[in-house]
Amino acid sequence: MRQDNAHPVIAIGGSAGGIGAMQELLAAIRAPLAAPVIIAVHSVAQSKLTEVLQQGSSLTIRRIEDGTVPEPGVIHIVPGGRHAYFRSGKLRLSEDVTDSGFRPSIDMLFMTLAAEYQSRAIAVILSGMLQDGMRGAQVIYDLGGRTVVQNPDDAVYESMPAAVIRADHPRAVLTATELGQWLVDEVGFLED
Repeated sequence: MRQDNAHPVIAIGGSAGGIGAMQELLAAIRAPLAAPVIIAVHSVAQSKLTEVLQQGSSLTIRRIEDGTVPEPGVIHIVPGGRHAYFRSGKLRLSEDVTDSGFRPSIDMLFMTLAAEYQSRAIAVILSGMLQDGMRGAQVIYDLGGRTVVQNPDDAVYESMPAAVIRADHPRAVLTATELGQWLVDEVGFLED
């Protein structure tokens, strides 16, 4: 675990229906958070997620490159069709994950977030199908981090949030907009 930065690190994962939820969540954040945010949504290599989320947002949103150092106040987007993981304070990109059919693998992102930041790890699961993120959320819980989940009733596809609720110990189950406010309450703004 890195001990040189006191701020938490937030990773948000989603799949089908996750982009709309992501837009709602980000709309609730009025200023840069005092934590880096890493967003992973199952997508293809040609994904325009960075551009879609930047529309209508005044937040700084950047696509991750291999070796990116997560910065507080910045929303970092995992490129479509690639996996991202934490190693030695940097975000690394990979094509290889042997046990996940999803790209990017939210489990991989969350598990490495937990290993790197332990109690400073915050994971958010949004709308999506199947169970990606469930194992990673459990590792975050086991290492003292926090997980919050979109209410399945608020999600377009409930199975990803519902899987985490069944298998994990989420700190909160909220609408996408309420999740944005929860993050603000937990970490505050960069200028505070």
